[in-house]
Amino acid sequence: MNSNIAVIGLIIWAAISVTMTAVSPVPLSDKNSFLAGFVTHEFLSFMGVVVTITLASAAHLFVEMNKLEDRHDREIFPEAKGDVRDSAYALVGALVASVIVVVVKPWLAPFGDRGETAANCTALAIMAFSIFIMIDLVQAAFNLDPRKLPNA
Repeated sequence: MNSNIAVIGLIIWAAISVTMTAVSPVPLSDKNSFLAGFVTHEFLSFMGVVVTITLASAAHLFVEMNKLEDRHDREIFPEAKGDVRDSAYALVGALVASVIVVVVKPWLAPFGDRGETAANCTALAIMAFSIFIMIDLVQAAFNLDPRKLPNA
């Protein structure tokens, strides 16, 4: 996935979230029974599964790039390996952010629907961010073709 699409998507979601929180918070607050039940330990479970599977895939992709470089006795993927490393750390950051959202959400109860909406929208943004990273890593794995290496 083009990173510009992911960034634009997250910016649009941020604008929608801020607008909904300020103007009409009810649809994305805990009055939405799905969000009330999801942005809890369920969200942490979901993120745990996504992060675990995606980190394993990223590690495998990194190892395969190292094997190809060893086979050709030169560094072929320095930028791609850096991107995979950055994606892996971003996923760990997303998991930490998920824990923070779930822990902080009850503290936002005094702010009513607006506090709940802010927490729920943040959780959905973290989820979208993680899915964008997962898509990017899957595309990288599918594009890794040793027959198309430069000067192979």
